[in-house]
Amino acid sequence: QAEDGIRDQPRSRGLGDVYKRQVDIEVRGDGLPVVVWGARFGENFVRGILHLLVHGYRVLFGESPSEDMVFSWEVSLPLIFSVYEGYPVIIEYPVLGGPERVDFIVVGKGRAIIVEFKAWRGRVSRGNFFVKVDGELRLDPCYQLENYIAKFRLLHSASETMEFDGLVFTHGFDYAGSCRVVSACEKLEETVSWLGKPGGEEDVNAICEGRFQISQSLIDFVLRNKSKLLENAIRTLLGGGYGLTEDQLKVVDEVLHTLESGEDKAFFIRGVSGSGKTLVALTLFFEAISRGYRTLLTYRNNRLLNTLRQALDRKLSGLIRFYSMGPQGKYQGVAERNFPLERWGKLDLVIYDEAQRMTKENIEISLGRSRVKVYFYDDEQVLVGDEAGVRESFVEAAEAQGKEYLEYEFSVPRRIPPMYLQAVRSLLRGQGFKCKGIDLRIFDNIKDMIDALREKQRKGYRVALVCAFTETPGNKVNRRAPDNLRIGYPLCKKYNAKLGKCEEYSDLNIYKEANMEIYWLMDERTEYPAYWMGKLDPLSYCASVYGAQGFEAEYVGVIWGRDLIWRGKWVVNPQPITDDVGGPNSLAHIARRNYKRALDLLKNRYLILLTRGTKGVYIYFEDKETKEYVKSLLN
Repeated sequence: QAEDGIRDQPRSRGLGDVYKRQVDIEVRGDGLPVVVWGARFGENFVRGILHLLVHGYRVLFGESPSEDMVFSWEVSLPLIFSVYEGYPVIIEYPVLGGPERVDFIVVGKGRAIIVEFKAWRGRVSRGNFFVKVDGELRLDPCYQLENYIAKFRLLHSASETMEFDGLVFTHGFDYAGSCRVVSACEKLEETVSWLGKPGGEEDVNAICEGRFQISQSLIDFVLRNKSKLLENAIRTLLGGGYGLTEDQLKVVDEVLHTLESGEDKAFFIRGVSGSGKTLVALTLFFEAISRGYRTLLTYRNNRLLNTLRQALDRKLSGLIRFYSMGPQGKYQGVAERNFPLERWGKLDLVIYDEAQRMTKENIEISLGRSRVKVYFYDDEQVLVGDEAGVRESFVEAAEAQGKEYLEYEFSVPRRIPPMYLQAVRSLLRGQGFKCKGIDLRIFDNIKDMIDALREKQRKGYRVALVCAFTETPGNKVNRRAPDNLRIGYPLCKKYNAKLGKCEEYSDLNIYKEANMEIYWLMDERTEYPAYWMGKLDPLSYCASVYGAQGFEAEYVGVIWGRDLIWRGKWVVNPQPITDDVGGPNSLAHIARRNYKRALDLLKNRYLILLTRGTKGVYIYFEDKETKEYVKSLLN
């Protein structure tokens, strides 16, 4: 509790604890941000705010803030409050639900100033997107500020009624950047005249109750800005609200330096779900091409690959290739034995996105395909039995071939709240489900869920529907065949096209009275790109896990099938599984011969499906007992 008795007079605004003692102090959301209504200077007052920030950080991230972070608060709070006395100040505002946070937002009438505060100790020197603080690379404060300003101006709903500007406020060191930089309170005071009168509750709520809405997906942004991306990918992405984080930029910087130095090196980057791996892969792709390096961006997921190809012109789309094509592609993928070397020669850079789907043979071959090779992988997203894209496989292959390598980790999601990812992991481990940071709902009726998603769509949100690969196998030839129906009745597991009739029906009858027909997306070249680029009705089709991997929407409906069910513990139910991707290594085959492996693969599937929504996840369970178990955890 705040040491100066700040909690003497509690009252409620409905979104958190609000405390009044000459000023109001409000904790929004799950711990952060902290809103000070009418800043004032005072030692006890500042100490109380500091306590709330430390507590809020622990609540939001499950760990204590670093000593440097606490030191920065101790220094900045008195300075900010002394300059902006009487103004509402929003402190540590989370960006897009991830770990990035705006230090201060000072709110005026219809205007707000973003203040990025730095109180570094030691020698500071400036480089390309980074500064060195006593030899340690830190993200350039101006890049960080410009990233936040772009996100608020382009992506935040408050921009409809408010103007946003910003500055970097330095303390204790010299710094000159590409943005407005001040180092004295006197200079900071000059911004007060721009703010005008202190903002009111309406202005603060526009920010705190508003939302970041990514109205166009990353694919859409690439489609509209491909020429600019070739000129300067990092700056173009920054200006569009897709600025990279410090750990992401470090990877880009090191890979580009390796290309310039002529070294032969591999980069293994493990990134959790939603950590921005594809964003970094695309940044590297465009930056390397613009600098004249022979570069390929590769995938195994043909749905993601074809969507990216459609967003680019013919020349660039030809540089996006499969790293694995299998027997149907005569093993001509970049990481396969029949890759046409005579056409491509020795490449400077090959980027392997979604590299967890590589086999051991893919990994071994790929290490020799280019001078620099970059692998983005998430071992929690392995889907098929022979996929071996985990750290041990990469390191073992590199050391066996004597290849120099560096490892990086994106351990925190950027597009979904970290605590939500932890909650999903906990659920799938059978350890409980304390869901925070996202709008999660469980529906008893499929029609209610579709209606709720449709309402979000009408309000301008991007929505999608993803389904367990169960009950029906899908039909690429006949989109309206009975075995391509996923939500409806009856569901056909085995269809005889010659006879034009179903030979085996699923025993699932919960959709009998639903009076709806929702079909599988099946065509990787046309349907999936159209679906994720917003050209198809997102609630008339559903995507499997293969079509969901690498994509996202703001609100996602999840059909939790009867394949992973709760019976006092998580149990594999092979009977409804229709996923035969991978032939003998498919889930349908493995579920009948290797229970433990099938359980791991199923948990990976649901981790992917449950983390596609950036703002909300709506779930409909096809197994009643599983639904009641998860509902009991939430209650």
